[in-house]
Amino acid sequence: MIRKHSVITKTILAILCASLALPTGCSGAHASNKQEMNSGEVSGNAQKASETAGDAQDETDASDLPQSAGETELVAEVPPMVETVNNEYTQKTVPVRREKASDGPLQAADQKDASVETVQLRFYKDAPNVAYMGIAEYFDLMLGGGLDVQDHGDGTYTLTNAAGADASVDTGRDTVSAENMPAFVNYYEDAKKGIPSSFKDSAAPYLKLREVVYEGEPAETEFNLGKLGIEIRGDSSDVWFPVSILSSWMTDIAQNRIAFNGENLYVCCSKSPYELDNRYYSTKYMDSILSGEERAKDLTVYSYGDLGFIFQYMYGYPGKTQLDPELLRNEGFDAALAALGDTGRELRQELTSRDFREFWFGMYRLSERPLEDGHNNTTLSSGIVDAEQEKYQAFREYTWSKFDNYGISDFVSKISSANQGIYNVRSEEYMGSGYHRHGDTAIILLRSFSVDEGGWNAYYSGEGEIPDDTMGTVAKGLIRASKDGGIKNVVFDLATNPGGYSDSVAGALSLMTGRDHLCGYDELSKQYFDVYFDVDRNLDGEFGAEDEEVSYDFNYAVLTSGASFSCGNLFPFLVREEGGMVIGDRSGGGSCSVQKAVLSEGFEITISGSKFKLTDESASDLEKGVTPDVQLEIETKKEINEITGEEMETRDYSAFGDLDGICETVSGWFAQNK
Repeated sequence: MIRKHSVITKTILAILCASLALPTGCSGAHASNKQEMNSGEVSGNAQKASETAGDAQDETDASDLPQSAGETELVAEVPPMVETVNNEYTQKTVPVRREKASDGPLQAADQKDASVETVQLRFYKDAPNVAYMGIAEYFDLMLGGGLDVQDHGDGTYTLTNAAGADASVDTGRDTVSAENMPAFVNYYEDAKKGIPSSFKDSAAPYLKLREVVYEGEPAETEFNLGKLGIEIRGDSSDVWFPVSILSSWMTDIAQNRIAFNGENLYVCCSKSPYELDNRYYSTKYMDSILSGEERAKDLTVYSYGDLGFIFQYMYGYPGKTQLDPELLRNEGFDAALAALGDTGRELRQELTSRDFREFWFGMYRLSERPLEDGHNNTTLSSGIVDAEQEKYQAFREYTWSKFDNYGISDFVSKISSANQGIYNVRSEEYMGSGYHRHGDTAIILLRSFSVDEGGWNAYYSGEGEIPDDTMGTVAKGLIRASKDGGIKNVVFDLATNPGGYSDSVAGALSLMTGRDHLCGYDELSKQYFDVYFDVDRNLDGEFGAEDEEVSYDFNYAVLTSGASFSCGNLFPFLVREEGGMVIGDRSGGGSCSVQKAVLSEGFEITISGSKFKLTDESASDLEKGVTPDVQLEIETKKEINEITGEEMETRDYSAFGDLDGICETVSGWFAQNK
């Protein structure tokens, strides 16, 4: 947020930030990156990045990108515990810090503790700051092993996972290809039991994945890393990829992934690495930003290559990007930026800059304009802790000066405006309880699609009540509506719902209608698929025939606005498919799953992912939002911005505060249409 903005604007974005600060499950809108610079939201935190003192004088220019980093002569600042040094690489034993269960401790990374889990990472002479990991060891670390690596002796390899799916690697061309990429990467957790689980985006204990059914044959997929300046290395026993590439390539919608900060390798799921370890940014590898040191040249080159990989291959192409989708698919990120003209050239210059401040701002601009669709969030400041105040202040002043001339995106502005407008016409009592009745119609408020894993585990163990997350709120609301008597219609209020976990969407729909599946599309394999779930509808902790006996005989409606995003956009589409109706204003869109990606410097970003684009039964594009069956009246008026003096258009959301009127309208609609 820009400091010169009014208190009202700060309040709007603060509310938006609070409402969108969800765990990154399948879906969920992001708050403006600018909010994370709000002095009321972030206390003395700034970014730190990796750097090596030995190459600080080197300069990166256009000729270095996206050529292979192998042409660069660099001096490495290497972490400790060197195991092997030869003419090609330095290999090191690196501690692993692994995310445990929500109530369990993080595994220590004390190098003196012989029981600590470790991995072998390589740092090649031509890219001494870029961490490489063997893909077989990645499978050992993340999937319990099972990857067979066949060396054909000519620089080519065949990789075969435990399920028998293959991928081919050509280290001469620096390419990876697979006839069925989903089959090669789509198996975390239950994969060892033969159950694909990449489509369960949370640990919700009330929901169990049954099966995933694909339609048609998959399209062959090839990743050409050589064109991105990224080298694949091979030896007789394994194929070595940058840690960042393995993480972005293999991550699922449940966010299983890895990140390296120069000292430790972090295995994450729901949490970010800095949430696991408040020392994440306190390493020589990542501590130079606040000191004004330059980025390491090899990391600068590889991070730009990372972005090319992420946005050409991992991106879900949701339809709102300013980048030419066909150019991005076929020619790559660099070519798509070039096609933007001056804007693209400026972005490329920032994204390839050795000055981290310029790079950081380029990442901000990337998500706020060319890739702005609500899921792409490339801010790098989140979670950096214990920054030195004097240095942080200088960094912050630089970013403020940039923001003052740049502003926030139209997307964030529209969502924040809708949120604030609707909050202004709602009573505190309603927002606190979330249940309202008028005549034969009840309204249940769903402010997000959340999963309280700990709460459900406590409930199932007899140590707690039904949680107040989405599944719990829907279950308790339907039970209450059943007991109230005379209620025929139930409206789910999603007017300020920015999304969340698709698991909670599946659970709620199962309670309401018995629906047992979600539909999706894989951008890489070009396949549609159905994901089937079993749901504990009677909430007894078991999955069985008794669950099918649970039924709530209501007519269902959904209240939407422009702030109903992602899963808040999916839910009304699916309710309508099940015979329900939609009232309000067009929803805000958003259909791609949220996918985590990392850069070679250890920073994480979120993107609209390619592996699970949510659709309805007819495979419709959900990005434009759902048009309501009944449009609420929203008047517009002109106001003068008290800070800038500029005229702006505002919308009057009073109709969203007339809950009795909404209930009466829904009741009348069903009386006429049922």
